[in-house]
Amino acid sequence: MPMTTLTTPGAALQARRLVNLDQVAVATASTVVDGAADGCRAVDLRVSGGVDLRVLPDRGLDLAAAWFAGLPLAWISAVGESAPLPLAREEDWLLAFGGGLVTTCGLRNVGRPSEGHGQHGAVSQQRAREVRTRRRIADDGQAELSITGTVDETAGLTGHLRLERRVTTRTGSGLVELTDTVTNLGGGVEPAPFLYHVNLGAPLWDADASLSVTAGEVVPRDDDARAGLNSWSQPPRPDAAGAERVFEHRLEPDPDGRASATVTNPVVGLRLRLSWDAATLPRCHQWVHPALGVLGIEPANCSVLGRAADRAAGTLPVLEAGQTRTTGLRIVVEPVA
Repeated sequence: MPMTTLTTPGAALQARRLVNLDQVAVATASTVVDGAADGCRAVDLRVSGGVDLRVLPDRGLDLAAAWFAGLPLAWISAVGESAPLPLAREEDWLLAFGGGLVTTCGLRNVGRPSEGHGQHGAVSQQRAREVRTRRRIADDGQAELSITGTVDETAGLTGHLRLERRVTTRTGSGLVELTDTVTNLGGGVEPAPFLYHVNLGAPLWDADASLSVTAGEVVPRDDDARAGLNSWSQPPRPDAAGAERVFEHRLEPDPDGRASATVTNPVVGLRLRLSWDAATLPRCHQWVHPALGVLGIEPANCSVLGRAADRAAGTLPVLEAGQTRTTGLRIVVEPVA
C-alpha cells in the first residue's frame, strides 16, 4: 500500500492578516433533522490546517466525528449520533453509544452497572446548557476556536454534580485541548468516578498501526484479554466472532507528571498522541474489539468494574460538598514520514 502524504494547508497562515476569519476558522451550529438524533443540537468546528470537530451539546458536549487533513480519526459505531436516553439503567448505555472521538463516562459510575447506576453513568445522556462558541487570534497569529458549556447531573434531593467543559481546536496545528471542571454542588459526599472514552478507528487504527503507552505493566481484565496480551499494541485481525479485550496500563508518568498514549500509522502517515495529568487521572484502560475495529484509550480516576468494586477496594473517587476537580486531555495529531 502506498504511503499517504499528508499536508496541513494553512499551517503557516497568520489569521490576523485576513479580512474575514471565516476563511480559516468557523463554528457552525445546527439542529439534526431526521434519524435517531432528530432535533438534537450539533456544533461543527472547522479550522485550516488543524483538527475539525463535531461537538454534541445534547450528549454532554461529547466529541463525535473528527478529521485531520480530511482523514477521519474517530471510530463511529453502528448507532451513530442519537438522542440522549431519558433514564439509562443497567446496560442501556450501549443503546446510545455512538463512539466518537471522546465519550464521557461518569459522573456517578464508570464501568459495569453498580449500586443502581447504569453502565458508564449518565453524564453523556445530559443536555448541556449555556453553550457558547468563541473565536480569537492567539499570540502566534493562529486562530483558535473553542466551545464551552455546563452539564448538570442531578438526582432530585440526593445530589448535584456539575460538569463545566471547554474544548479548543486551532488553525495550523493538529491540537485539541479539553478541560473539565466537576463540582459537587450538593450537601454531602458524592462518589465521582470519571473516565474519558477515546475511540479511534480506521484508517488510523488499522493493520499497520501501533500503540505505545507510558506504562510499565499491562494487566489483562479477563481470559479473553489474557489471550491477546502479547499483541495489545497492534490492531487484532478482524474477527466477527471475536470477543472484546480490556487491559489496564500501570502508568509511569514523565518527569512533568503527564501520561500519554500514542497511535502511529506510517502507511497512513499519521500519528495521534493523547496526554493527560496522571495526578488527576492515574489509571488508563484500553479497549479493543476485533469485531468492530475499534481502539478505546480510557484515561480515568477509577476502575471499569463499577463503583461498588472500587468502594470495596477502597479506591472509589469522591468529592466532598463544594469540592471541585479539574481534569483534561491534550490531543496532538501530526503527519509522520
